[in-house]
Amino acid sequence: MPFLILSLVIFLHAQELTPMWVQDSWRSVHYPSTEWYTGFARDKAKGNPSKEKFKDIEKTAQNSLSESIVVNIRGASSVENASSQKQSGKNQNEMINKNYKQIITSTSDAVLTKMETRSYFDKASGYIYGFAAVKKKDLSEFYSARINGLFSFAESEFSLASQLAEAGKKKNALDKMKVIEDSLLKVSYWENLLQAVGSSTTAHKRSAEILQKINTAKIALENSTGIYLYMSGSEYVAEELPAMMQEKGCNCSISEKETEADYTITVKAKLSRCNKADFGQVYCWTNASASLLNSKTKKNISLKIPEAKGSWTEGNTEKATEESFKNLTENIAQQLIKEMEK
Repeated sequence: MPFLILSLVIFLHAQELTPMWVQDSWRSVHYPSTEWYTGFARDKAKGNPSKEKFKDIEKTAQNSLSESIVVNIRGASSVENASSQKQSGKNQNEMINKNYKQIITSTSDAVLTKMETRSYFDKASGYIYGFAAVKKKDLSEFYSARINGLFSFAESEFSLASQLAEAGKKKNALDKMKVIEDSLLKVSYWENLLQAVGSSTTAHKRSAEILQKINTAKIALENSTGIYLYMSGSEYVAEELPAMMQEKGCNCSISEKETEADYTITVKAKLSRCNKADFGQVYCWTNASASLLNSKTKKNISLKIPEAKGSWTEGNTEKATEESFKNLTENIAQQLIKEMEK
C-alpha cells in the first residue's frame, strides 16, 4: 500500500510539472482561434537545453504564429491587388509573402509586451516545447495605430507641401508629395494585416482620398508658371513676393534655374524715407524698380511700381518700414501679374 501511495504522489507531481499548454486540446479551448493567434513548436533537445535554446524555441513558436497570419493574408484575394510589386507569377507571390513576414516579424517585436511566450523541457521525452500567443484584438489595435500614424504623417506633410506650393516653392512641394506617396504605399500592407485579424477598415478609401488631393495639387504645380527671381534691397520682398503673387491669382512657382523659368523677374527695392509725426506716429515710404523678361519672346519689360507707404505707432520705425515693404510687395505683385496676363 505505501508503495502505491508513493507512486500516485510521484505521478501527480509529474502531472503538475507538465504545463497544460503542451496539449493541443487544452490550447484549442483556452486560446480559441476566433480570439487568438497562436504558434507552437517542438524540438528534440540534446541533454539539458541552455537558455539560448529556450529562447530559440520561443522564437520558433513566434514564427509559427506569424506564419498563421501570412496564411490568412495569402488566402485573401485583395492581397495581390494591394501589393505594389510589379513582378508576376511565382516570383510575385514569393515577394509578397517575404514582405508580409518581415512586417509581421517587426509587429511581433513591437507588441512583445502583449504577446505570451512560454517554453518547457520534458526530461522524460527529451523534447523542448515553445508556445506563443497574441490576442487578435491587440494586433488589431496595433495595426490600426500604424495606419492612423501613416495618415497623420501624410496629412501633416501635405499641409506643409501646400504651404510650400502657396509660397511658389514648386520643387520643395513636389518633394514633400513624393514622401507622402511613398509612405502611403505601406498602408495596404497594414490594412491587409488588419483585415487578417478580422477587423474592418476604411483605410483604402482614406488613402485614395489623400492621393487624389496630392494628384490635384501636383497637376496645379506642373501647370504653374515658372518664375526666376533676382532680388535686392529687401529680404522681406524677396521672401514674400512669390506668395503674394499666388495670393493675387498667379499660379506661379519658383524655378531653381533661370533656364527652366517662363519669366525672369528682377526687383530692386529700397527704403526711401521715414518721417515722425505727432503722438509717436511714424510713416515710411519704399519704392522699387522691376523688370519682367519673357523667356520665350526674350522681351524684357520695365514696370512702373507705385511708391508704398507704411505707418506704425509709438515711434516704431522698424515696424513702419516693414509695413511699407509689405505694401510695396503687393504693388510689385499686382504689376507683374498685370503684365504677365497680357
